[in-house]
Amino acid sequence: MSLLTDLSSLMAGCVALHWARSPGSFWLAGLIGLALAGACWYACSVYTHLWNRDFHMSPVHQICCAFASACTLVFVIVFSSLYYTKDAALASIQLWDGHINVDQSWQSRTFGKAYDKVKSLGIEDFTTFPAREDGGALIPINQDESRKAAAELYANEACTHFDRKRPFLSKIVWSRPGLAPDLVESDVKKWLETNRTYPAPRGVELAAENIKERLNEQTPRVVMLSRLVCAGLFLLIQLIPFGLVGWAAYRDIHVMT
Repeated sequence: MSLLTDLSSLMAGCVALHWARSPGSFWLAGLIGLALAGACWYACSVYTHLWNRDFHMSPVHQICCAFASACTLVFVIVFSSLYYTKDAALASIQLWDGHINVDQSWQSRTFGKAYDKVKSLGIEDFTTFPAREDGGALIPINQDESRKAAAELYANEACTHFDRKRPFLSKIVWSRPGLAPDLVESDVKKWLETNRTYPAPRGVELAAENIKERLNEQTPRVVMLSRLVCAGLFLLIQLIPFGLVGWAAYRDIHVMT
């Protein structure tokens, strides 16, 4: 998933939550958006008179004004909906969590890496534990070092997977995807206090929990960055219709002279 696609998905989730949880506020934002959209259409139609009072809008130019107006309406609705950014982000993380658990390609590849990693330590008996390509499905992790190594590999691979599938959220959650080794070690010890064995795929759950915790800590930053990006995209997109109409008015001056 690309950065822009992830951002668009997050914004769509915010709008859906806004509509579902606060329809009154949603329709109010829509009415304000319509009013501003009308003002935008008018501004796009007449601002060229600042340097060319004789310029007449063609149907193509009116389409440009309509585009600018529609963008304004969408922007107002999306911008107001970004209040629900945290909830939309959590929903996106949950969808990712469900996806990675059924991603057989990732599961197989990560199992192979964890198998090789633990085997390279030379502290476990692999006699009855064949590799994945030979039908194996388990990794012997009876020693603390091998448990930590397997869990750390699964956790970091999950973080990398999240970085690839949710690039926008990933850039907000951390500068570089991955979990601190002491965090994994602490989880292994805590888990073994109430369980006899530590499953290596537990690293995936640990990564998901850590991502959610980081998101909770950075909610104000998530909302602020989302709104800044949204406003920046809006201004860039508006440059297109306003620029085309303005350029046409400028060229019309040369035609008349």
